[in-house]
Amino acid sequence: MKTMRFYSSLALLALLVSFASTSFAQVGFTLHGTLASPTLDDVNNKVRPGVGAGLKVFLGPQVAVGAAVKYISLKYDKTEAVGQELTNTTSLVPITGTLDLYLTKGAVRPYIGGEAGAYIRSTKVRFNGNEISSSSATKFGAAPKAGVMFALGNVGVFAEGTYHFIFGSKDGSANTGTPNNIEWKNPDKLWGLNVGVTFGIPN
Repeated sequence: MKTMRFYSSLALLALLVSFASTSFAQVGFTLHGTLASPTLDDVNNKVRPGVGAGLKVFLGPQVAVGAAVKYISLKYDKTEAVGQELTNTTSLVPITGTLDLYLTKGAVRPYIGGEAGAYIRSTKVRFNGNEISSSSATKFGAAPKAGVMFALGNVGVFAEGTYHFIFGSKDGSANTGTPNNIEWKNPDKLWGLNVGVTFGIPN
């Protein structure tokens, strides 16, 4: 729990600073769908679906900071035999701080940016609908991104590509815990495509 609180605090830091440091501060809200292809554990993993939401604070027409959360379904296996059912599900929930730099102010706004924070991976096994096993791990992750937004008044329709790096723990523990325990070498990787809508963008 301490690990999750630590990284969640990091994810929200930019948002809190923005409220304290700017008078522009226009707030936007984002909803999007996600397609992701992980290299976690199984190189044969297929493209997986997900959803996400975020809060953006525009420090000006071309700069936004905020916080975001996503849910990505990494794996779903179901086995049925003689009236019995066994399911195995694995999901990834990134909770991150975000930065977006818009390159233009017009109707078409290409942008670059990034996000960083806690990546929470959970696995659950159910037998006949009853949970018999569960586990979770919280690691630090970061992702550069690039995309384009089409502005329609105060609403923006966007598509962006991301490439996530999920770092392990130096001591091999499931939860990284502190920045000093982040293992920067050989991170797991996850590419993603997000398509969605942002409400409350600057004109």
